[in-house]
Amino acid sequence: MRKIVRNYYIYEQVQGVGFCYHTFHWGKEHGLYGYVYNRYDSSVNIKAFSTLQQIQQLEDWLKACGSVGAKIEYYKSEECHVEKEVVDFHIRHSL
Repeated sequence: MRKIVRNYYIYEQVQGVGFCYHTFHWGKEHGLYGYVYNRYDSSVNIKAFSTLQQIQQLEDWLKACGSVGAKIEYYKSEECHVEKEVVDFHIRHSL
């Protein structure tokens, strides 16, 4: 099955409400590879590597506001490339 990589930038109230934590657990449960992290501009970045179906499930979850307590005003996404071998889904420290 073909795998794709998408980079997501999520904006509004997504830091300080457990968004990365909930995204991490959601991603692990749904077979995503990649990472999630808080950005210095108060947004969150998700780089997800998986099948098209799983990526669409992630987008549906984001459209439903993701985790409890989060308020997603908008997000944008783009196709991208994997920088190195991706072996799991994890939380990264801010870059």
